[in-house]
Amino acid sequence: MPRRAALQQLSLQFSAAIAQPDWDAIEKLSASLAKNIPLLAERGAWTALEHTELLQLRKIHAQAVKICSEEKERLGLHLGALQANKEGWVAYAALGEYDTEGYQA
Repeated sequence: MPRRAALQQLSLQFSAAIAQPDWDAIEKLSASLAKNIPLLAERGAWTALEHTELLQLRKIHAQAVKICSEEKERLGLHLGALQANKEGWVAYAALGEYDTEGYQA
């Protein structure tokens, strides 16, 4: 596949994964990017159009990294809140075995 087409395809796939967001696809595309960009670079100097596509792919990849970082932060805060309230959750779980009048269900 020509380099420009390969770069365009990666950009489109990243854009689609970001729009979902599809975390598995983003992970696979990042691995593919790490593997394939050096292989594409081995083909010689980039043309102006290829360089433009490469910069676009870099921009889209940066967006993917940003949303992954934001999601990591959000999940970290959520897990921290759950951990902070763990005793309360355990108490509610134990109470779940009883009805509203305090009798065992």
